[in-house]
Amino acid sequence: MEIKNEHLIYAIIFGAVLVLSWSVFSTFSKPQLDRDSRGLLLETASNEQYFAAQAQSAGSECGDLKDEANVQHLSHHPGQYADCLKQVEPAFLQKATGKTLKEILG
Repeated sequence: MEIKNEHLIYAIIFGAVLVLSWSVFSTFSKPQLDRDSRGLLLETASNEQYFAAQAQSAGSECGDLKDEANVQHLSHHPGQYADCLKQVEPAFLQKATGKTLKEILG
């Protein structure tokens, strides 16, 4: 009986390690977006697809307005996302894009 309990304990520990590993990986894995040498997003088809999927999952065309990469993406299309850009905190917009709302929208 003692051997079976020992196997059960090892199985539980193994399962816990697997769940913990998956959780850490999911939390810290970031998408590989196309960026220039300064780290700013490029306007590529793969980036467009990523942000379209993100906006769809968020249930808003704006996507996550606290995500630097998303705000950079929105700033690449000021005509389409002007309303979204107006919702971004000014200091965060400046940090993400290096520009003010007035500079982006013209």
